[in-house]
Amino acid sequence: MKNIVFNYLFALVVALALAGCNSDSSSSGADDVASPTPTTQPQSPTPSETDPETDPPMQSADPLVPVAGEGYAQKGPYQTGATVTVQELDSQGSLTGQTWSTQTDADGKIRFEGIGWQGLAMVTVNGHYFNEYSGAYTPEPFRLRAVMYVSDETLVGNVNLFTHLIARYMEYWLPEGYTYEELRGWANDYIMTWFGLMTPPENLNLLDSIDSATDRDSYMLLLYSAAMAKAGLTQADVDALAEDFAVTDAGWEDEWPEGPGKQALMKMFSEAQNNEAALIEQARQALQQEFGRVFQATESGANRVAGTICVYAGVLCPWGELTNIPVSPELRDIPVSVPYSGSYGFLMYFNDNGSGATARFGRAPGDNSIRSVSGSVSDFLEFMIQPIEGDRRYNLGLSSTTNKTVTSVRMFQLSQGIKKDPYPLVVGDNAGLVGIEWGTFRNTDSYYQLIAGPGRYRFTIGGYTCGTSIAPVVVRGYQWDWDIREPLPEDQAGRTPFDTASSAQSSENQCSHQIELINDTHPNRLYLHVEAVGIRDTNINANRAISEDFTIRVERL
Repeated sequence: MKNIVFNYLFALVVALALAGCNSDSSSSGADDVASPTPTTQPQSPTPSETDPETDPPMQSADPLVPVAGEGYAQKGPYQTGATVTVQELDSQGSLTGQTWSTQTDADGKIRFEGIGWQGLAMVTVNGHYFNEYSGAYTPEPFRLRAVMYVSDETLVGNVNLFTHLIARYMEYWLPEGYTYEELRGWANDYIMTWFGLMTPPENLNLLDSIDSATDRDSYMLLLYSAAMAKAGLTQADVDALAEDFAVTDAGWEDEWPEGPGKQALMKMFSEAQNNEAALIEQARQALQQEFGRVFQATESGANRVAGTICVYAGVLCPWGELTNIPVSPELRDIPVSVPYSGSYGFLMYFNDNGSGATARFGRAPGDNSIRSVSGSVSDFLEFMIQPIEGDRRYNLGLSSTTNKTVTSVRMFQLSQGIKKDPYPLVVGDNAGLVGIEWGTFRNTDSYYQLIAGPGRYRFTIGGYTCGTSIAPVVVRGYQWDWDIREPLPEDQAGRTPFDTASSAQSSENQCSHQIELINDTHPNRLYLHVEAVGIRDTNINANRAISEDFTIRVERL
């Protein structure tokens, strides 16, 4: 993909890919397109499953949490009587001839009672669905699919827009010798990264609160479902997305092809990015009016997308580059998506020089409350903003006293996390980052929270420039009684773990540091503060905004 800057979290996903499933739902479609040799796939972490026993629904009346032998078909919810066809698949994804069918109940519920067999299957739902944007059932039937293990005794997943993309991916790659478990992990990882999810797509539900994390991701499903409806995408458009997603292995090292899949995706992402609040409000009202329920309101979330998605929606992201932007005396506003808290740098190049150009960074169009800078005779303009909150929408305003073209504008992260919103760490290797701006501005603090269960953990921090007379980094670890991602007790309001005494500290002048923290009683209560003292002082006279990469290895002992 041209002109894309990749973040380590999204390196396996971002060169987008999507285009048309066979319109005949009973056909595999595998013969329609020549299969490329699959790229070696990175291993994906196993997503955490929702546990209805420990995470009860927030609505008390007849909750829609799936139980054994049930699932839900939702684009919006399918109308009662939609056809559900279940076709057994062998391990290579071929149809065995074993077929079973039923119809959806109220709210799009699918009951697999009496199916008489269990195993891997292609589940196809075909019928009229509730258009969450228009507030009416569709006049034409629509088909969505999912590949899953079916049974009348075990939990069965849901069918929705995201599972439709994964179904074609499964159908395409199973004949190449990959297992269902491998492909499910990779496909979920791609979808979850693209759309900013933490919950497997088959667990999402538009009509009920399940738990806070699932509601957060059901928001994303509702947003893109409503965006699809507003953009007027047809069955052929959505199938084109699914085909490109499969054929190019979700963009893994492949150029996303021009065609109907790319055009459909651009329309959907553009609507989601630019009209998020209005889409969600209208969709929630429509669902509430028709069904008397909708999942609990959550915060906005269109920022939680991979960088290439932002590029095709005309939004500036840390992993994307916007090009050839004309600027004039009239202010040009560019929406900016900030997925993670921290400080960020901006670098833009002009077709001649930056004289007369001004960049304004703020929280809304026309706002310059965070920073305003002017260009010079150089052909580029670079500036930095102090740490800001993530998962938010900001705005970059560009203008110039004379007409110019910004040939390239990039946004890059310089530090990770803030005290009240630490950057997430996982067990394994994590990429750390600390940066400074040219001159004497100091911005050398990154804040982290381990997202893992209880236990003893070893943190090894290294990979940075060493050999200075001052310790390159100082590492402080904290064990706090609360998970800062959750609502705090009243007597802790406004506090953070970093306001307390550190549980461990390493400040020796070494090329790597290790500390150990233990958390036997509470999960997700371990925190880390990395202050790059030596890195800062070594580069204090640098004439550009720079960042210093390091690694944080987390091991459970």
